[in-house]
Amino acid sequence: MERRSLERSGDVVEVLAPASWPNARVEAWVDWAGGDTDIPAAIFRFAEELVQAGQKGDLFAGVGARGRFRRELGAALVAGRIALRRVALPGLHTVAAAETSERLARLRAEHRGRQAAVEAAQALAQRLQGVVDAVHRCHGDPDACADPQRNPSLARAAEAARAAGASDAAILDVLSLARAGETRLVATPPALAEVQPLAAGLDPSQSPALRAQALAAWETGKVTTLFDLRAEDALAEPVGVVGAVNLMAFEMGEAFQGEEFDSAVGVLALALAAACQRGIAALGLAGLADWLAAQGLAYDSEAGRRSAATLYARAAAAARKACPDLPGGLAIFDDPELTLLLGGASAAAEPWDGPVTFAETADGRIIRVISEAALLGLQALGADLDAARWRLLGHGTLADAPGVDHAALTARGFTDHEIAAVESVLPYCGQLSDAFRAEVVGAGFLSDVLGAPPEDLEDPRFDALRIMGFTEADIAAAETYALGVSRLDDQDLSVDGQRVFLTADDLGPAPYLDMLAALQPHLDRPPVADFTLPWDATLDDVQTLLLQAGERGVAAARLHRAEPTAYHALDLPRPAEAPPRAERPAAATPPPPVEERIVERFVERERERRKLPDRRKGYIQKASVGGHKVYLHTGEYDDGELGEIFIDMHKEGAAFRSLMNNFAIAVSIGLQYGVPLDEFVDAFVFTRFEPAGPVTGNDSVRSATSILDYVFRELGVSYLGRQDLANADPDELNADGLGGGKAEEQALQPGEPLPASRFISKGFSRGTTPDNLVVLSLADHRAARSAPAQAADVCPECGDIAVVRKGASLICETCGARAGKVDDGAA
Repeated sequence: MERRSLERSGDVVEVLAPASWPNARVEAWVDWAGGDTDIPAAIFRFAEELVQAGQKGDLFAGVGARGRFRRELGAALVAGRIALRRVALPGLHTVAAAETSERLARLRAEHRGRQAAVEAAQALAQRLQGVVDAVHRCHGDPDACADPQRNPSLARAAEAARAAGASDAAILDVLSLARAGETRLVATPPALAEVQPLAAGLDPSQSPALRAQALAAWETGKVTTLFDLRAEDALAEPVGVVGAVNLMAFEMGEAFQGEEFDSAVGVLALALAAACQRGIAALGLAGLADWLAAQGLAYDSEAGRRSAATLYARAAAAARKACPDLPGGLAIFDDPELTLLLGGASAAAEPWDGPVTFAETADGRIIRVISEAALLGLQALGADLDAARWRLLGHGTLADAPGVDHAALTARGFTDHEIAAVESVLPYCGQLSDAFRAEVVGAGFLSDVLGAPPEDLEDPRFDALRIMGFTEADIAAAETYALGVSRLDDQDLSVDGQRVFLTADDLGPAPYLDMLAALQPHLDRPPVADFTLPWDATLDDVQTLLLQAGERGVAAARLHRAEPTAYHALDLPRPAEAPPRAERPAAATPPPPVEERIVERFVERERERRKLPDRRKGYIQKASVGGHKVYLHTGEYDDGELGEIFIDMHKEGAAFRSLMNNFAIAVSIGLQYGVPLDEFVDAFVFTRFEPAGPVTGNDSVRSATSILDYVFRELGVSYLGRQDLANADPDELNADGLGGGKAEEQALQPGEPLPASRFISKGFSRGTTPDNLVVLSLADHRAARSAPAQAADVCPECGDIAVVRKGASLICETCGARAGKVDDGAA
């Protein structure tokens, strides 16, 4: 026993448990004990409870028998020889033959309807949460943020919720909750009753009935097919408690500990009888495939089936001897939680997963090791253990590997840093490609050096080795050298010896069905062949499997498909363009034009980065926000569109300055990929954090609620003409921080032209700008429009000063506009 720290979902607890148990097994026992972290104490308390329950049921002859049972049960549970737990497994409901077709159709309809309801509820909850998020992402006037007319993001979220099936009343309720401060809508799946499984008899020779049951099993996984109707009554009984004996606890390599095995079966039978308060008990033998391999017997051999049948017959006799009145009895079943309690040994009597398993190191890392059963089996077959270990586990390094070694990786751009990262994770990888994932060698390295598309790095099927140009043969050879193989071949064992180490994937379903048929006569509860097919299994696969089960004499079979994985995605083609409509003949009187209102405009852009020119124009704005100096640098394309920004802070901390610099880089990349500037402006104005306050040094923005608020107000005013974002009152720090948008008074007198050197860089233009070039201010332009024509020296149309008198009129030589007539008296 040892004390260890166990990290659970909510906290970290100190647990007293056997030192040889991995954390997963310890956590399973903590759950079994109801959260008690002293596992031995919890086990012996449970043994005392069973003693009291067994005494009421007259299971023990006297005080000595009760004490002996308490000690033996507690010791067997702590040693991991046996395990049991209370369950509530309903019995199978068998439908009459005349109702089979109708009930199967109803089962499929109920399953499909429940699945649709759950998926629709999840989608609707997600869309309504999007409405709440759209409100809380908005910074500014609360009423404006909760108004779809003034919050475009909220309008889009509400439209998406409506498309998902939400009523307008439900959306308004969610908006009210968001205004009240709710940020998270907790949604639970609808309380729909589970689709009840059913059992139906089947004659495999009847093709329509076979197809109907296969279709229902393929779609729902809730159908148990009965090939022997005599099993109907036994399978209809509900199961109240399950327990199993771990066979590998009695296999010492030289001789099977038969007496200890009989004693453990007897103790478990008494414990099941005491714990079974309702229903029946199921007693199983866990780890049958491991036990056969440890003896050097192949699972699919006649000798293996004969030995397994003898073992089950011995267990049935020991259980009946210890507890003749045990309700239920010896059975084959699959209970995942009981498998965890026994350290991975299952009572399903299935083929094993192979000679290589996983173990947990002292620091919690999972590594590949050869299982105890495989080591015992290799010894029984007289194999070379060292050679088998290198063959199964590999060398754990790529230093001298064929195909993919350190030299080949260096030639493709790997440095010592990336190679060391790969080598450090090799002992924990199931396949070689796992050592070259983005989380190991770095996403930047895979993208920048190897040229892998960034969007492919999160794909579970991404394989960096193929990106680097390694062939299938190179990868397979290197994987065998570094990680080993999952099975032994003729280099290590004879043909019969190789069969011992075949896995379920190698054998297929037939040996499992043959094993169940061999064990069936010794069982008190008929076995049900339980198969989990891949998600993409076809209806023909299900029919073939049902036929095989019926032909081999198995009492019943149950099939279901695994859950779809992440890479099962529907790849739909782009919708074809609609054919052009035939032109209609022109009407005699054209209809009045329909007034269109553009609610929202989407511009499709190519997802390519638009590079800035090497020599670019822009401006530098120095200002102070709340006493903190800010320098804003801009870079423009040749057409004047903003392409990059830089934000420099004066005398700020290194972390804050670096954060602002990298934020500016992110915005610049977005601009160069086509993100409109107004999207950034709408997203970051009104954000609130320090520093904030009056702004000095900027003639348009006089107050800001944060650095980002100031920067994007300045960009909105300068590049988008958003005068609504300008303010002139430094003291007007109200809810939205906006003033009236009045422009700062010019230092120059109205009508006085401004030299172009104030706006155009002489260095950028390299002296090509004339020295006498001037720029008229907008104020002069507006004054010229409002002034009488005869007193104007500026064209009211284009703003140029090239207005000359021609006869009785003033005419602009630039645009040709007529300014008006000259007042002779004034002249």
